[in-house]
This record gives sequence, C-alpha cells and structure tokens, in this order.
Amino acid sequence: MKSRFGILASFIFLIPLVGFSQGYYNQENFGNRSLLLSGNVTGSVDDLGLTYYNPARIALIEEPVFSINAKAYQVSNLSLKNIFGRDNKLGDTRFEGVPSLLAGTFKIDKWEKHHFAYAFLSKKRSQLNITAVDEVTEGDIVDENDDLDRLASSFEFLSRETDEWFGMSWGMKLKDNFSVGVSAFISVYNRRGTYDLKLAALDQIQDVDFYFNDVNFSQSSYGMFWKVGLAWQLKNFNFGLNIDLPYLEVIKSGKFRYGEFLSGLGGGDDIYNFGDLDGLESNRKEPFAVSLGAGIPWKKNTIHVKVDWHGAVSEYDRLVIPVIDDGLGETEEFRFKEELKSVVNFGLGLEFYLTETMNLFASFSTDFSPIETNANIFDLVGNPDRDVNIEADYIHYGLGVDFKFKRANITIGTTYSSSRDVFDRAIDFPDPDDPDPPFVNEDPSEIRFTRWRFIVGLEFPIFGYEVNLR
Repeated sequence: MKSRFGILASFIFLIPLVGFSQGYYNQENFGNRSLLLSGNVTGSVDDLGLTYYNPARIALIEEPVFSINAKAYQVSNLSLKNIFGRDNKLGDTRFEGVPSLLAGTFKIDKWEKHHFAYAFLSKKRSQLNITAVDEVTEGDIVDENDDLDRLASSFEFLSRETDEWFGMSWGMKLKDNFSVGVSAFISVYNRRGTYDLKLAALDQIQDVDFYFNDVNFSQSSYGMFWKVGLAWQLKNFNFGLNIDLPYLEVIKSGKFRYGEFLSGLGGGDDIYNFGDLDGLESNRKEPFAVSLGAGIPWKKNTIHVKVDWHGAVSEYDRLVIPVIDDGLGETEEFRFKEELKSVVNFGLGLEFYLTETMNLFASFSTDFSPIETNANIFDLVGNPDRDVNIEADYIHYGLGVDFKFKRANITIGTTYSSSRDVFDRAIDFPDPDDPDPPFVNEDPSEIRFTRWRFIVGLEFPIFGYEVNLR
C-alpha cells in the first residue's frame, strides 16, 4: 500500500513544479525601450536600463534625471502532456505583475567628467502557492486497489523566490567617443519551498491508514554583483561590451525540515522519520559572463544586435543536508545540487522610423537553458536516484511603438515568450500483472510554456525633470 500512497503523492506534487526552473539569464529586461528591444542593447541602450546592460553608456547619452518603471503585467500559460502516462493534458494560466526598476542619475560638482546613477530593481520575484483537499471514492486509484474503499488527501505546495538588487553606476568619457563604466549591486536573495502532503485511506475492513510527508527548505544569500562596461561611438555604429563578474557571496544560510510518517499498514513497517535542521551550509553561484552589442543606424532606423556568453558552473551543493537518522536503523539522504553549462545567446532588435512622432520596435532574443543539474524540490521528495530537470529553451519577442509628443512620450508594447521540452516522465507506474514489478515509463512527457507581457510607458517633464513611467 505504501506504493499506492507514493503514486498519489506524485500525481499531486508534479503538476505545479515542472513550471519552475532556475538558471535562465534573459527572463527579465529593464527599461521601456530596452524591454521592447528584448534586451539587445549592450551597445546602444539609451534609457536607465544602462545600469544593468552597460554602465559605460551613461557618459555618452543624454541621461534622464529620474526613472520609475511601474509594474507591467503578464499572462502566462503552462501546458503539460502525458504526465501520467494516459496522453492527457493539464494546464495552468496565471495573471500577475512583473519585476520593476527605479533608477536616477546625479552629478558631483567637483567631478564634472564623472557620471553617476542609482538603481533599485527586482531581478526576480516569483511565487506559487497551491492547496488542495480531495476525497477519492471511485476512479483509477480506488478501482485498481480492491482493498481501498475511500482515500482522502490534503496538499499544500509553496514556491517563492526573490532577488532584489540595490546599486550604483559610474561612467566617464576617456575620449569623445569612448567611455568606461562600472555598476555594483547588492543582491538580497531568498528562496523557499514547502511541500506538505497528508493522506488517509479507509480499507474494506474499515481500518484507517495514514501517510504524512512534510518538506520545507529555505535559502538566504546576500552578496555583490559587479558589471564592467565599455562603450564606443564610432562613425557608422555604436558598440558596447559588458562583463558580468561571478557572484560574490558574503552572507549565507539555509534551513531544512523533513518529516515522513506512515502508520496502519498491515504486513508493512510503520515509518517515523523527522529532522529539523537550522544553520545549514548553503551556496549560490552565478557565472562569469560577457555581452557584446551594437547599434547600427540605417537611414532613420536603427538595428540593435547582441550576443552574450555565460560560463559554466561546476556541480555544487545549494544546501548541504546531513543524513537524517530516524533512530530505528533507517536513514534518509537528500541530494540538493546544481550544475550549469556554458551557453551563448543572441538577439536582434529593430527600431523603425515611421513619422516625426512615432517609432516602431520589433525584436527577438534567445534564452537557452544552462541546466545540467537543477536543485529543486524533486530532489527532496521524489526518487533519490532520479534527477528530474526541465531544460526548455526560450525565445523572447518584443513589439511596440513609441509616440513622441510635445509634452510627453508614450510607449505601448507587448512581449511574448515561448518554450517547449520533451522529458522522461517523473512518475513510474507498476505493472499490475507482475508481483515484483519493474517500473514502466515508455512514453515521454511534454511541457509547453507561453508568456505575454503588456507595457505602457509614459515620459513627461515635471518641474524641469524627466520622469519615466512604465
């Protein structure tokens, strides 16, 4: 009967988790025009997204004094096929806000050649909280197990990840057409996961069996991201180079709680396994990266191109979790590791001149998965011998218009992202005709993800200053 509990548990927890994966580098963009250009602005950024894309550009452009990127909104859809081996489809559609940017510039009188900016941006802010309570009295689970009469379950899943950046940028012209710049960001990173499953079964002789499984983990990291930029204004185009140094972790901590309890199974052993661990060693690593970009004027239009490379990260422990001993001779080992491969992404953005008051933006960029091994809650709940990774590659598109009026500019646009991946099912089903069954897992599963974002940007002067709102 324990395997029956495990199958139902897999049914419940797999659905929301496959939509989450860490490690992508181009999921977020910052700045009105930079967003519509899909971030292809390393050599041509002209808004305060430069603090993120290339700080050297601050010394070469007419800089806005203050910029607020208010929340834009997105509609995302996740569809799953053949997750349970019955060629069925599942879906999840969400409407939510997206990360924002607040940035401004300032000068120091004594340092006339130096340009400064500050920025507060939400690099990542995601949350999923799902709860379910159900009772099964008929259907596949009960019908396939003659000794079960009723099966009740309650389930809660929480996944939360935030990464807030606070920093400053500096830039200076070394020549009339060449500048250098540096951005330094403090990162406040927190990640938390909760999995809580309770099952109760009533068999044909009115005995009640229980299975509880509770897993919680959290990871906190405080550190620094550094960006070094170079920018050139050449005769026929603008060129830029941006270097992202590896993440420098300063303060880190981790927690882990695990409980598994099984009682009332005739002929089987009960389970009592519990551990509550604080002050665990935790690690967060982000690789060295280089981005090259150019802005190429063509008549009254501009072509924006970019290519970036992110290095590999060798396998390491996101959390170091010791073996948990239940005191009855049984132990539990948990693997929570991450490994990233190097990837190269590229993109193209087009800025078309339509009229004196209107420009059109169109763009695309790639976002290839760097995941070799992804630390996720599968590692803490599922089969310890299985490493379940979703390695879908994304393509991002942007489209919008910029209206220039005497007293205000209005930017309206949308972005679209999509990905698809085929992977081995994380759920195995025993063969009912074999008393000691091998697990069968013949057909792959499929995941598809789409995301629409909608942006309205306003630029207008207030008291002699320029304010940007998205």
